[in-house]
Amino acid sequence: MTTVEKLLHIFVNHAETWVSGETIASNLHISRAAVWKAINKLTEAGFTIESQRGLGYRYIPSEKMTSTEIQHLLKSPMAIRVFDSLDSTNRYAKLALVDETLNGPLVVISNIQTHGVGHLGRSFFSPSQTGLYLSIALPLTFQDTVKPQLLTISTAVAVAKSMRTLFGVDLQYQWLNNLYYNQQKVGGILTEGIITLESQTFSGLVVGIGLNLTPPHVDQPQKMGAITPELTLSRNAIAAQVIQDFFQMYRQYQSGIYLPDYRRQLMGLGETVTITQHDQTITGQILQITDDGYLQLQTPTGITTLTNGDRL
Repeated sequence: MTTVEKLLHIFVNHAETWVSGETIASNLHISRAAVWKAINKLTEAGFTIESQRGLGYRYIPSEKMTSTEIQHLLKSPMAIRVFDSLDSTNRYAKLALVDETLNGPLVVISNIQTHGVGHLGRSFFSPSQTGLYLSIALPLTFQDTVKPQLLTISTAVAVAKSMRTLFGVDLQYQWLNNLYYNQQKVGGILTEGIITLESQTFSGLVVGIGLNLTPPHVDQPQKMGAITPELTLSRNAIAAQVIQDFFQMYRQYQSGIYLPDYRRQLMGLGETVTITQHDQTITGQILQITDDGYLQLQTPTGITTLTNGDRL
């Protein structure tokens, strides 16, 4: 870690308490002047650090997202990269799986996405400060089995658990990957795979999670809802909860343990809907979600099972 990163680690571990410059210098084995320079770099980067003669320095947690603070809130070590801006957290995570040798999962977070991507390549509106845009890169071996649809809907249940824990709200699910609250879309899940051409097996997965936490400060291209009118806790704490609940889910999602919760909160059961895929639309009555996470429709020609698609 750089000196600035080490200093931020000290501040996060002593949030809202005074730490003397002498203590910091001693812990980091640097001069008081070097401490002052590192603190200036943190404040220039947007962190809130107060100073007072005789007391030292005090870090005040704010909306500034940082891997150091998220990691501090987690129960186990995790590779986390936080950016002020990315075109897409899913794209960054996919490139990391291809270009790097990841020894374990990598969490990628951005304050804003300039080209956020949703299901079937659709745009996902990702304004700054009001949402959580997070992707998890999961390297796989040839021995790992993958159930993408089941992972997507299990992730939805895990995110809903986080929102219930933090805000006391109950989300609903629109198959396959949309999250709703009060009849308005508040987020989505995008699961993508990296396939090895020679063996036609998955070498990695990326699970993207996008949430509208509060109403955006700018006009949005489509009507979207929000989970809460205003935040009463930091997005670092929200990210930590989502990460924790995701990995608790990931260890056991293939067992189907999350299907009952998903089915219970599924929107449109028994209704006639139209599902669009890449080059066709299918209309039918929603019958059920299969044990693999597929959607079954009763159509005029019989029962049709869909592995993907969006509801019109």
